Amino acid sequence: MPNDVTGGVQWSRRSVLLAGGLLLTGCGGPEKPVIQSADYDGSASKLSRIRPILERRAKALTEKNEKAYLADLDPANKDLIERERLVFANLRQFEFAEIRYVLNGMSEQLDKGGSWFRPVTRIAKLTADAGPGDIAPAESFLYWLTKKGDSYLVGDIVRVTMENREEQQVTGPRADAPWNTDRLTVLKVGDTVWLVGDESVTDLDRYAAVTNRELAKVKKLWGDREAFPGSVLFFTRDRKNVQKWFGITGADSFTEQALGYQIPQHGVRKDGQTYTDQYAASRILVNLGSIEAAKSQPWSTIRHELTHSVTARVALSGYSDLLRPARWVVEGFARYSETIDQPAHAAAIRNEVAGGVRAGKFRGTTPPSKTFYKDAGFNYALGSTVFSVAERLKGRDAAAELYARLVQRIDSADRSILELPIFEGISEEVLDMSSGSFLSRWKSFVRNGG
Repeated sequence: MPNDVTGGVQWSRRSVLLAGGLLLTGCGGPEKPVIQSADYDGSASKLSRIRPILERRAKALTEKNEKAYLADLDPANKDLIERERLVFANLRQFEFAEIRYVLNGMSEQLDKGGSWFRPVTRIAKLTADAGPGDIAPAESFLYWLTKKGDSYLVGDIVRVTMENREEQQVTGPRADAPWNTDRLTVLKVGDTVWLVGDESVTDLDRYAAVTNRELAKVKKLWGDREAFPGSVLFFTRDRKNVQKWFGITGADSFTEQALGYQIPQHGVRKDGQTYTDQYAASRILVNLGSIEAAKSQPWSTIRHELTHSVTARVALSGYSDLLRPARWVVEGFARYSETIDQPAHAAAIRNEVAGGVRAGKFRGTTPPSKTFYKDAGFNYALGSTVFSVAERLKGRDAAAELYARLVQRIDSADRSILELPIFEGISEEVLDMSSGSFLSRWKSFVRNGG
């Protein structure tokens, strides 16, 4: 799951996703926004020009003051003002725990009577996020400053995206969250869930009850294992937004027909360096257009993606393709979660497995990650049977614990982790049996149609 979009597709190493925003709330009142920089000297340096502007913009958003938020923008750039007005309207609806700006490593380039500053990193943490220590999600921008009289104005702001990051020479987190591009409606459900819809979703409240219900199921399954404080789900029926949001088209197996995506996000330290040891946040995209076209039920997609999201904090995390758990582990457990208290759905998954076995698709092992999505329906279902067998043998908590152990292990391109020596200890500890005994029971379960 590291560097993945899960639920519909998994993420390639070039597509690490990080999102950010600005502080809105905080117990006891918002803290003063801070811009971190090791080399700020208070002189007429590049930092002394941009720092006050960023401080004012952060303060304006914490106070929900649109006029102040736009005050440092060049009024001649009408497009910039409208874009930032949209961003302000979106971000003020979310709840953020903190805001910091990082300018370490920022460069200045003179251009057309002004200066480009790159990168300006906006670090922000939603109250739904939880990075270790000072870690928080972030977004990268380029700011163009021009001098007008005795002051400096922001002449333009450029988001760093998948498409322009190489051209702009910025390797940090991208600014491709939906709040940068689309008018959003945000609905808080209870204390820990935020539903977000674009203009194609006029019935956002329809999904409040189902999301709360499915989250309760997932939390009960996951128990007291490490998880994020909250969940944020973005809904759309717009195919263009499915392609645009979070840079999802950069995924190695992107498909517009996928019903949902979970986007794990690395965090950034105070000095702007990306922290890869653990995910700091998770975002969910629910593709209502595909769900409705497939005549599917939203609950299964929502539960599937919430399972990815809730469990993401314990998953193996890193930039390299070599540092990821097996796809059958990630997708199989989420598919298994869909069977809980849903006997008809569980029967449909068993039928998918049985049909694949009759067609000769079962090779006596779990599906390899490299070709996992070439036959996604069968491979999702086959992966889920590992956890179904664990539940039958030792109970539901054992199935969750088995996942928690496997999702922290590096995928092997040559052999299933169930066949590796490391699984012997896991099987003994979690299932009270040897790995060979478990494998034998699992294969029998699959061949006999569950």
